[in-house]
Amino acid sequence: MAGQTQAKKPVVRKAAKQARQSLKRQALNQVTRNEMKSLIKLFLNYVQNKEVEKAGKILSKVVSAIDMSAKKNLIHKKNAAHKKSRIQKLLTKLQKSGETPATLAAEKEARAEKIRAKAKTEKSTNAPRAAKAPKAPKAKTPKKEAKK
Repeated sequence: MAGQTQAKKPVVRKAAKQARQSLKRQALNQVTRNEMKSLIKLFLNYVQNKEVEKAGKILSKVVSAIDMSAKKNLIHKKNAAHKKSRIQKLLTKLQKSGETPATLAAEKEARAEKIRAKAKTEKSTNAPRAAKAPKAPKAKTPKKEAKK
């Protein structure tokens, strides 16, 4: 077993029990932490896709998950406050912009059409360019003699 380290078994019964409890707590905390992170990612995905209604519906679940993580001391309470403030600010900004996925899709298609039209005009007007002339070699300057 070269290169692998194994945890030492506790000698005292109390230490063994604490190790078992620690593993159980770690598993439960991991579930809570993962749930919080996945809800935040889902919320941010909705915001990025400009889906205001879905983001608004999931906001309470996200805030609840963040509060639960702070209550269990998985994250600091000020970190939790920062996360909640940031996501609420994003939702407010999205609601004020008034953009919906339908309007965004129409704008995106219009931009793509404009780019296609520009590319067509450039193809027809661009003539093959002449090759550049090679650069002349630099003249060597004589080195100054060192003073002795």
